[in-house]
Amino acid sequence: MADFFKWLLFLILKVELIIRKIKDNYVHLLGKNVHLNRYFMINSKLIKLYLTLDKPELRKLNLWLRSPLHNQHKEVVLLFDYLGERRKINAVSTQKKRVYSKVYPNEEYQENKLNVLMSYCLKNLLAFIGFLKAESEGFYYEKFVVNSLSSRKMFKMAEKSLDNLGRELQENQLMNAQKAMWEFQKEVEKHLLVSTKNRTVQPELTLLFEQLNIFYVLSMLKYACVAVSQSNISKKESFSIEMLNEVLHFSHNSKHPVVQLYYNSYKSILDAEEADYYEKASCQFLDIHPKLDKSEQRDILLTLINYSIKKLNTGISEFRRKAFDWYKWGLVNEILIKDNYLSRFSFINIASLGLKLKEFGWVASFIDAYSDFIEGKHRSNYVHYTTAKLFFYQKEYKKTQQLLLQVEYEDIFLNLDAKTMLLEIYYEEKSYDALEALLVSFSRYLQRKSVIAYHKQVYKNIIQIIRKMLDVAPYDKEAVAKLKSQIENTYPIAEKEWLLQQVDKL
Repeated sequence: MADFFKWLLFLILKVELIIRKIKDNYVHLLGKNVHLNRYFMINSKLIKLYLTLDKPELRKLNLWLRSPLHNQHKEVVLLFDYLGERRKINAVSTQKKRVYSKVYPNEEYQENKLNVLMSYCLKNLLAFIGFLKAESEGFYYEKFVVNSLSSRKMFKMAEKSLDNLGRELQENQLMNAQKAMWEFQKEVEKHLLVSTKNRTVQPELTLLFEQLNIFYVLSMLKYACVAVSQSNISKKESFSIEMLNEVLHFSHNSKHPVVQLYYNSYKSILDAEEADYYEKASCQFLDIHPKLDKSEQRDILLTLINYSIKKLNTGISEFRRKAFDWYKWGLVNEILIKDNYLSRFSFINIASLGLKLKEFGWVASFIDAYSDFIEGKHRSNYVHYTTAKLFFYQKEYKKTQQLLLQVEYEDIFLNLDAKTMLLEIYYEEKSYDALEALLVSFSRYLQRKSVIAYHKQVYKNIIQIIRKMLDVAPYDKEAVAKLKSQIENTYPIAEKEWLLQQVDKL
């Protein structure tokens, strides 16, 4: 009897597991199948936008919807209340008939009526997020107040509001394009106010043009940096930018510190051989980065990092430390963290640079401290990989192999680098059978996978060199010297230092 109850309990648990799995698959299917979207709200614009709101925003939305000034439809409130009461919003909880029965409990389902209601809800939600943005941009609120008072001929009140706006701008420490635009718009409102109040008075326009010039120059330089960076990555000719030469000439002679910073940043991207621009931009950035907003700080910082890595890739090893120190500086100053996320590419670059510099303790602490900042769907792979790489650089090859042989990474570049680590391990441990097998499978992997031509050649060169290292006779000094020369002159190639070290041991 006891065995029967054990069997029955096992069967019940098994059935529950199967039901749960079927339900999960069902939910996934409903969320993905376009043909089923007419029955479910999960893929609607309304639900997608609603899911972007955080808790404080949801509380404000609740107040917004209950204001007759913004919403006159009680059904809109009921629908949003229904969404707010759900523990989880998925395809099942947003089934149209289910939602309809909550909003219209005594009516038969009418799809068109629900679609109209969803349209009202989306309109309210769009108005709400527009309000949130306007609320966060205090300058524009004050500007519209000045403009409205002026149009109502409330000149004294408008002047007082304009003075308040001027004081707020003076307290703002930014010196970027946004600040220049605000100053320009303040001067425009001042010009309009004076002209409306007394048409015989000619307002001073010098400051208006000065701020407009700064806004234009900074904006032009900022996006010129973006354009030339993109052309470097894609290897396409950069497109023509009208007035850029005039802007560069103006910037070269400008005393504005942020204009100078962007000018030197642009020139450093354009001509990596002229290290003077990079050095100037580095010093200027450290001095005036508080005058920029976070996104601008991040852009300039990545420009300096990319310059350092580009120089490192040409064989100037001192730039490894420079790139690493910039990354550390970006972490300390919380510039590399955006929306509570650290780019997985920055994460792996930081770890790799630190390991090359033998900063093993720092890298171990970094992995532990910053792994939670990687986007959830990538976190496991990148933490797994960087931990394996840490063991690799510490010569703990057994632990490295245990980690690397456990998974096939989703990111092709992690796979490529993981296979390269295994090549080095097998070579150093003289596991020649495993090494030969990996060389064959690695070559096939490169043929099978869609890899950018440059990267494919990097790994083809590594495979070719290691094959030659296996074939060369240790006592043949001439062949060893020839192989060493080939490594030194092969481009592109990764792990050049390691390859040269192994050749020196032959």
